Amino acid sequence: MKSKIYHIRLFILGLFVFFQPAIKNTFAESIYDGVSTEYSDTIPDSLIVQLDEVVVSAFNRSQALIEIPGSLTYLGNLIIEREKPTYNLFPVLNYAPGIFAHSGATNTSRVTIRGIGARVPYATGKIRAYFNNIPLTNTSGVTFIQDIDPAVIESMEIIKGPATSVYGAGLGGTITMTARRPAGRQTAIRNTTQAGSFGMFRNSVAADLALDNFATSIVYSHTQSEGYRENNEFRRDAITSVSQFEGLGNTSFTTLFAFSDLKSHIPSSIDSITFANDPQSAATNWLKTRGYEDARRLLGGITASRNFLPGFSADLSVFTIWHDEKEMRPFDVFYEERFTLGSRFKANRGWEINSVNMEFIAGGEVFVENYLYSNHENIDGEGIQGAQFSDNKEWVSTYNVFVQSDANYNRLNLSAGVNLNFTQRDYTDLFNEGAQNLSGTYDYGFIISPRISAGYLYYKRNSVFLTLSHGFSPPSLAETLTPEGFINPDIRPEKSWNLELGFRGNLSGNRLFYDVSLYRMQVQDLLVAERVAEDDWVGRNAGESLHRGIEAELHWVVKQNFFAKGFEISEFSIRTNYTLNHFYFTDFVDRENDYSGNQIPGVPENIFFSGVYAELGFGIYAMGGLRYVGSMTMNDANTRFTDPYYLMDITLGYKKEFDFLRTLDVFFRVNNLFNTEYASMILVNAPSFGNTLPRYYYPGLPVHFTLGLRAGI
Repeated sequence: MKSKIYHIRLFILGLFVFFQPAIKNTFAESIYDGVSTEYSDTIPDSLIVQLDEVVVSAFNRSQALIEIPGSLTYLGNLIIEREKPTYNLFPVLNYAPGIFAHSGATNTSRVTIRGIGARVPYATGKIRAYFNNIPLTNTSGVTFIQDIDPAVIESMEIIKGPATSVYGAGLGGTITMTARRPAGRQTAIRNTTQAGSFGMFRNSVAADLALDNFATSIVYSHTQSEGYRENNEFRRDAITSVSQFEGLGNTSFTTLFAFSDLKSHIPSSIDSITFANDPQSAATNWLKTRGYEDARRLLGGITASRNFLPGFSADLSVFTIWHDEKEMRPFDVFYEERFTLGSRFKANRGWEINSVNMEFIAGGEVFVENYLYSNHENIDGEGIQGAQFSDNKEWVSTYNVFVQSDANYNRLNLSAGVNLNFTQRDYTDLFNEGAQNLSGTYDYGFIISPRISAGYLYYKRNSVFLTLSHGFSPPSLAETLTPEGFINPDIRPEKSWNLELGFRGNLSGNRLFYDVSLYRMQVQDLLVAERVAEDDWVGRNAGESLHRGIEAELHWVVKQNFFAKGFEISEFSIRTNYTLNHFYFTDFVDRENDYSGNQIPGVPENIFFSGVYAELGFGIYAMGGLRYVGSMTMNDANTRFTDPYYLMDITLGYKKEFDFLRTLDVFFRVNNLFNTEYASMILVNAPSFGNTLPRYYYPGLPVHFTLGLRAGI
């Protein structure tokens, strides 16, 4: 019965999308945030707007979005500027279907793509992310998107599913982030100050300098909050610098430096009774120890780009990542330090043969990581450091080699690629000796991940694509250990085959943009994280899962002055997306429990988002967002479910340019307008110890307010 309902939903939504030309709206399409728009001098009744194409590069090839043969969402600077995110970019990710981004606290968050990574505790895993070609995914498979200051991001491109070979075949997908491009900006200084509920205060200063052959952008931000819950204080200072300059000949250079200093207290998750009666409470043991995370993170890199011949170019990047952290936890005091050094090379060669435009891309990525971590006693859970009881070192080497070839003939676009990966992990137990020493080496051999896709422009600016791709997710060291602590060489990475069909384009005389994808992804060698102690996990390959769904987004926008009931409106836009997830275990036996046929926990079946923006000619603007998150199961047994919820946010503001101020923007925002009680994040398969209830819930914030001022000269 569930299968029939699922297919009926797909059919109805398909009819809705493809019969949209019959809807005679006066809205013009645009997903082209920040892209210039040409208008006629007079306003025709149809309000037809000619828009420049968005050119994306998430597949390492500059190409119009309409022609991309794969699932991709582009989030431009305009969305980021309007959302004005405070702590991280998660509010912006809500604009992309297929993404479920949720935060339990300022330092506890998770991003899943098509359900991948939903069962990873406390973090984002099994998807890849890059910031100006620097990987944000460590060798344990954990991605630190929340570490990047929102003020420095120019745009994001989200590839959904294992659809790319040139960034490594991530199981769930890849998020690429591009920093502010100083070469495209004028010399200016801009300051943004925000203050709000629960002691929130944020100030960021951005300075841009643009000369003939050199441009640089520096952003410094300070963010702090007392927090809604007990033991929830937060402070982060971050500085980011991007510079671009032209060298000799056809060579250009881009440098990146990003440093952040963070201290965030941890309230942790709570049980159902506390969630219902006292959501501001912290977990008792975390409150007792005043648990916190104290971390410093540094990213740095330089990229050289050179055009050797017409149609032939190459990029070489060298980067380093340093991460130093202390975490005070009820059960121990944890220290870790990561130092990564890597390089990435890519060469493009394009040519035309008999009206066929071809492009060949080849390159590789190599990085090594030295990971040191140790544990000390937390005496009686009082936050007092005691004797050391572990000292560990991991040396991880990762190699990616990729090849991609694209061919365009008339309306047909063909693309094929393959990624070859090898990772080796050398673990050294620095604490124990003799038979107690747990040192060992682990690798899973070479993994080949192919991708093939085809796209066809079937009617004007409308296209259809079909993609078949392979992806994998490497296990972390913890997932390769036996309960006794030794490396289990039989652990295999999770792997998947993904098949998807998509449609995107413009309808009704370029007044409506749509993007729809249907996919089927089979995941094999499913890794089960089994908790054997309060902070000890072991992994096992336990079965398979099937991920099927549909992602749809629609956009309307008018960027042309018109009158409505006596008001001059310079822009009115609507951006809507819907995600239908149907994920379940096809073969999953966890020891004596057979969960085959159960839903995968941690992912809502339905997610809906709609954002509306209106700007009056004399500077007043308003923005509203409505998000619906459906029910989801909280454990593999499907015995506990969350309640569905709606969230409404509104923003009112005034922005203007003056002779003495290049930018003035005053705004007031209300989040969770109707004070909805909801779980902003859950701990999947939360355990219970002794007579305590399992702590599944991270309570969401009640209604809260933000007042902001942005000014630039």
